[in-house]
Amino acid sequence: MKFFTALVATLAATASAFAPTKSASFGSRAVAVKAAEGELYIDQDRRNLMNLILVGSAAVTVGGLAVPYILFFVPPSAGGGAGGSPAKNALGDDLFSKAYLESHAAGDHSLAQGLKGDAT
Repeated sequence: MKFFTALVATLAATASAFAPTKSASFGSRAVAVKAAEGELYIDQDRRNLMNLILVGSAAVTVGGLAVPYILFFVPPSAGGGAGGSPAKNALGDDLFSKAYLESHAAGDHSLAQGLKGDAT
């Protein structure tokens, strides 16, 4: 731990970014001199292009993550398949709701055959 602290302190002391600047003139005069020397500035067309690249790459990234996430919560459409499986009695005969309700009284606890033959 002492070695790491000494290494960081040595690097920080030798880095020029941490040293104070020698010149004291950072006013508008220094900027005017740089502009007069022909420094290139990014024009509006390049800024717009860079913004489009940034927004496009962010949209691809966010869209690639957001679309599957949102589609997880959307229920599947009602397409294909034959609907539900028919209810059956203990003998394996199909049950029809109208005939079943006529033959059984309210509160009757008789069971129908569910999926895989389980009583329901």
